[in-house]
Amino acid sequence: MNFFQRWFQAPQTTFFRRALFQVHLWMGIAFGLYVLVISISGSAILLKSPFYGWFEPKHLDPLETAPLEDDALRARMEEVYAGYNLGFTIEAYDEGDATYIVLEKDGEYIPRYFNQYTGEDIGLARPWMIKAVEWVADVHDDLLLGRDPGRWINGLGGALFVLMSVTGLFIWWQGKRRWWEGLVILPGSSRSILWQLHSFCGFWALLLMLAWGVSGFQLGFPQQMAAILEFLGTESDVIRPTSGVMGFFRELHFATPGGQNPFARWGWILASFLPTVIFVTGVIVWWKRVVLKKINSG
Repeated sequence: MNFFQRWFQAPQTTFFRRALFQVHLWMGIAFGLYVLVISISGSAILLKSPFYGWFEPKHLDPLETAPLEDDALRARMEEVYAGYNLGFTIEAYDEGDATYIVLEKDGEYIPRYFNQYTGEDIGLARPWMIKAVEWVADVHDDLLLGRDPGRWINGLGGALFVLMSVTGLFIWWQGKRRWWEGLVILPGSSRSILWQLHSFCGFWALLLMLAWGVSGFQLGFPQQMAAILEFLGTESDVIRPTSGVMGFFRELHFATPGGQNPFARWGWILASFLPTVIFVTGVIVWWKRVVLKKINSG
């Protein structure tokens, strides 16, 4: 029986599969925490828009009385914000929006919203909930290291993520008699539910993970990706591809399909947690099969 026949029928008996398993395992252990951070923080970017709608005190209920405007508005603000210097102000364009103002005191700038109907302060323009989700989003974009080093590290992370996904695909293949078991979750299977969940999510999320990894590398190394695309004869002059496979991968990375539809938005938020599920289930399976076995045998 040659290699391909063995791979088709019983891949576990091949050295190639065992080697890939070790690569996949130790990459998951060493690289998994990074994947976990990027996966969870990626959801924060998708939550930024809902968070602004939920927590930014920008919207108010218009009253029948005429709102304060111009000098009258300024005079009332000086009264409410006594002790502060009134800075940049944006009066409401829509009757349901509050007035935006930046206060200054002792060199500190404080953005707030002001109700032009009641003449009262509403609250901070960027409350701690919004600052928190923006901070987590910055973790995803630049790892809090600044644009250049952060994007560079994320670019390398994207390349390693692709490698881990591809090795996982090879490991997923269980042979012609059992290959379909990786497509579903069977309560009566001899495999544990965690093993099945790891295999199931890994297979069905493969396209997404490849898109995240490849586009992550492109974001970190746009010039290098442009050179690769040029070598392949496509999109050679495009730093931000909008067509072809690379453009499709970027759309998936930025959750563009579905637009602002709330159901699509929440679907993308849930999808962003798939690498977390894969990592956690993989670690638990490894811990039970390897670590606990060695502890009990010792």
